[in-house]
Amino acid sequence: MSQASKDTRSAAEKARDTAGIIGSLKHDGYVPTPEAEAIHQRAERGEITTDELVEIFRQRALKIEAEQRALKRPPHG
Repeated sequence: MSQASKDTRSAAEKARDTAGIIGSLKHDGYVPTPEAEAIHQRAERGEITTDELVEIFRQRALKIEAEQRALKRPPHG
């Protein structure tokens, strides 16, 4: 596993950026869940990078979208 580049932002800058991202997500209909909050906390602690955080939520969104499409499909037959 490769080492992620060091984030040189201050704690205040990280908090501002995180608040901005979450604010944007909430504006777009994001509803915080315990699982989502845990993922955000992992990013805040530096356990995962912002890019990994985005990819996790992108994959979750694709899964939810596929599930919703499956529910809207008429039954075969």
